Amino acid sequence: MSHVVEKSAEWIYRGIWRILVEWFRVPDKPPMLPSAMQGELRVFHPSRRFLTYLKVVFWLALVLVDAAILAGWMVLYWQSAFWAWALALPTLVLAIVPDIIAYIALHLMYDTIWYAVSERGVHLRRGIWVITEHTISIANIQNVSITRDPLEQILGIATLVVETAGASAAEDANSLSVGNRVIMIGLDNANEIRELLMSKVGASRSSGLGDPSEGRRTVQWNATDLALLREIRDEVAAGHLS
Repeated sequence: MSHVVEKSAEWIYRGIWRILVEWFRVPDKPPMLPSAMQGELRVFHPSRRFLTYLKVVFWLALVLVDAAILAGWMVLYWQSAFWAWALALPTLVLAIVPDIIAYIALHLMYDTIWYAVSERGVHLRRGIWVITEHTISIANIQNVSITRDPLEQILGIATLVVETAGASAAEDANSLSVGNRVIMIGLDNANEIRELLMSKVGASRSSGLGDPSEGRRTVQWNATDLALLREIRDEVAAGHLS
């Protein structure tokens, strides 16, 4: 039964995804960082194990719901076998339809989350109806931490929290991007990404690199300025000779 449900959900999902991409212009390609933050670019989804994580959480909740539905059906059967069998099909549909909806919703969530890391920035894109893109500069990163709940530990994935100056614990930890924080969920290589980011942060600070326009000012001299400087130079030179 579960195999049939998953195959049916996969078929429906492909059709829905095609409609979203073609009609609603949901991007199905990896994101690109702003030109000022380009360079060597690493783009990736969360781990496939993150899908397993989402499904396990869903199934745990669904077991409770299905148990309640079954208990209600059994109570009805004891009271009236006729009505219980009459409602057997709707009860079965009620137990199966959430599986299909969950399959579609979980895969849509996974397929629309992208992370991009370059020499100068970290970028997150997510969303279907409302597409959110969030970018922070490598030079502004203050802390990169890793968190794991018990299920994430079992599945070998983790959440990477990238914070810039001004990030606070009061920000919503359930949001993937809030102000000065980017939360990269479902990574199976969180330690590697953390070391990559910290090495880029260290290189940025040691070389004094930030945003290309940050802290730089170009001074241009016109002909009048140059003539005035020459006069000052000649007067200073004449004073020394006298």
